Amino acid sequence: MLGASRRVEYDLKGMLHDHLVKMAPSFYEAVSTGDLMSRMTNDVTLVRALGGPGILYTANALFIYLLATVFMAAMSWKLTLVVLAPLPLMAWVVRGLVHRLRAYALASRQALSDLSTVVQENLTGAQVVRSFALEQAQTRRFGQRSSQYVDWSLKESWTRAQMIPLIALAGGLSYVGVLGMGGTMVASGTVTLGDLVAFLSYVAMMIFPTVALGWIMSLLQRGAAALERLDDVLRSPETIKTASEARPCARGEGHVQVRGLTFRYGDALEHYSQLLHPADSPQKRRPALLEVELEARRGEMVALVGRVGSGKSTLLKALVRLIEIPGGRVWLDGEDITTIDLRQLREIVSYVPQDDFLFSTTARDNIAFGVPSADDQAVLAASLAAGLDPEREGLSAGLDTPVGERGSNLSGGQRQRVALARALLREAPVLLLDNALSNVDAETERGILEQLIGTGARRTVLVASNRITAIRNADRVYVFEHGRIVDAGTHDELITRPGLYRLMHQQQRLSARLEQY
Repeated sequence: MLGASRRVEYDLKGMLHDHLVKMAPSFYEAVSTGDLMSRMTNDVTLVRALGGPGILYTANALFIYLLATVFMAAMSWKLTLVVLAPLPLMAWVVRGLVHRLRAYALASRQALSDLSTVVQENLTGAQVVRSFALEQAQTRRFGQRSSQYVDWSLKESWTRAQMIPLIALAGGLSYVGVLGMGGTMVASGTVTLGDLVAFLSYVAMMIFPTVALGWIMSLLQRGAAALERLDDVLRSPETIKTASEARPCARGEGHVQVRGLTFRYGDALEHYSQLLHPADSPQKRRPALLEVELEARRGEMVALVGRVGSGKSTLLKALVRLIEIPGGRVWLDGEDITTIDLRQLREIVSYVPQDDFLFSTTARDNIAFGVPSADDQAVLAASLAAGLDPEREGLSAGLDTPVGERGSNLSGGQRQRVALARALLREAPVLLLDNALSNVDAETERGILEQLIGTGARRTVLVASNRITAIRNADRVYVFEHGRIVDAGTHDELITRPGLYRLMHQQQRLSARLEQY
């Protein structure tokens, strides 16, 4: 049983991991990383204890109770009733304690999740905490969360501590009752002394399982509370997945069309209501995209320009289905992307987000992440196409230089170019760049973008950027404001018309002139 419980733990962690890697980004708005780690470690451990020792001792207690009761009833049904008489009272008391114990166990698990979240945030954001000299403030925050966890854990432990002696008391009362009534029956000749001794041995045999029953009930409630929290995660639906009628899609022309797309963040949170705190209930927000119409033909570079929060990043996420979009709004080579197999879609459309993420390995492994079979020559070519020259970047071991956790050993520009090289290595027909070169200078960004188009007209590039000089050679520019496309055209056309684009162009030209002085 103990070995089986370990295998249950192994399978359960595998189920959770497989489920989590398929979840949409909106799921991670509902639950924090620290909370998920607490569920995958502490809660799974409690379920393992329930499935191992819990079942083992429960089966042992039931087996002993059944056999002892049968033998005792065969000897004297009156004394057997005396043994069983305290059970209703014990059941009534335990019932009240069990409800309290489960509530405390759930609160304790949640408090531990909150504590884990604080630790995770402080460790991953250690540089920010130190740069603002907030070590003491974060230590106090940790202390508050830790105190809450201790308070709930003590309530849980105190309830468990009451349950075990109360159940043991029932066994003791049964023993005393049998001694009293059995002695009278022996004196009257109804029962022999040998039968009474044998009867008492059966009662004594039941005392340990009775005491263990209190521990089992405690384990059952804690395990049930943990299982409920794990079930909340496993019941969360995959809001972005391949449609049942999806069909294979060949790597085609890279012709992208968006027709009347409207999207609002927060709508998908209703699918994860069981994971949200009451204070975090979904709120209706203004649309991030509103009736967007856009087209990018094969080999074109299409630029998305607008102020922060205007909807550029949201549109790029929609093109690779990282957000929940309705069918019939985004088309790739004449196919509705919600009907394309999700794995194939993401092989056709390569996406570089603005918040680039690198794994704690070498630059080479990060670039080859999407194509593990790529040889050194292909990896180097992708890095050079992204403007990352290992010999000139000061990387001590070239592409074999460890990048550190989340790329901490690299500069911001180096991290972005490694992420870009990772996308270029896949040679996808459609490339989406979401401010992917914001940490390099404008001229370098423009040079890289022109090289991406100049290497051949087979790749469609959609780039979101706030630098007018970097995208001035785009085939078409779409200007975003408050989730809408308010203007579109070439750079030369847009600067002749009054509007946001010309205003941004003038502001950036003025800033460039001021920087020269």
